[in-house]
Amino acid sequence: MDIVVMRAGAVLVADTAHLAGYWPALLTVTLAAAVAVREVLRRRAAARARRTPVAPPPPDRLTEMSRILATEVAQRRRSEVMLVSARAQLGEAQSQMINRLRSASALRDNETASHTDRVGQMARHLALLAGCDAEFADQLALAAPLHDVGKIGIPDAILLKPGPLTPAEWDVMKTHTTIGAGILMGSGLPLLDLAAEVALCHHERWNGQGYPRALKGPAIPLSGRIVALVDVFDALMSARPYKEPWPLSRALAHITGEAGAHFDPNLVRLFMDQIQDFVAIRERDRDDEAMLGADQALDWEEMASAQVIPLPMR
Repeated sequence: MDIVVMRAGAVLVADTAHLAGYWPALLTVTLAAAVAVREVLRRRAAARARRTPVAPPPPDRLTEMSRILATEVAQRRRSEVMLVSARAQLGEAQSQMINRLRSASALRDNETASHTDRVGQMARHLALLAGCDAEFADQLALAAPLHDVGKIGIPDAILLKPGPLTPAEWDVMKTHTTIGAGILMGSGLPLLDLAAEVALCHHERWNGQGYPRALKGPAIPLSGRIVALVDVFDALMSARPYKEPWPLSRALAHITGEAGAHFDPNLVRLFMDQIQDFVAIRERDRDDEAMLGADQALDWEEMASAQVIPLPMR
């Protein structure tokens, strides 16, 4: 049943069955409001009688809260500006650290600085083709060149050996992955953590026969799968103490032949679909390695018939 309560001009309609337990509080509020209205009317009547204006009420709570809120908003904006500046400085510091480590590794390894730069550029492009966001791709472009930083800890007699490595020498060479990860991990900085992941995983193989952890398929981090592919491609096309540069057709035959074995087959498909982009990166950034000649032009029939020769990459 609904009832109506009227007190000093205030009206309250309520369902008694639903609000029976709240009557005392509701009546108290209603009566208080009625008293307040009556007091305002009394003051206005008295003011009119004296012909004096009603004094303005003191600043209400809402005005005070608005002032406090405006102050907090201004402080937050200043904090956000400082945070953006600090992040920019941190990013610059990480980039400088990455570049110094790259320079140090270039002094120890036979691979040129241009090779590591190309690996970074190619890794970024392949990451975008694989659907990664631009932020991750940009971070990978900075982290990928440190994939072989662990070679700092490999003796020259093994690192620069012109001939094949013995099994014992291979065991030593393989430690460059864990050495590199050990150098880079533990900083708490996202960029260096990504670089550590790349250093540790770029010699894992899709079929689980890689090193150092014999990870298989999707268990290999995407960063490691991407760098594994572009690193091998650029290395095949480059001169090394233990090999001559390969023609493009032979390098591509090797890449396609290793899809599903060494490399993520989906990444190989994306790579081959846009092979002209990766060749263009090499063309833009060639160093003293052998120049691409006419025999390295895209010859798909030759590529299809070329023999795939497993090549251990150091």
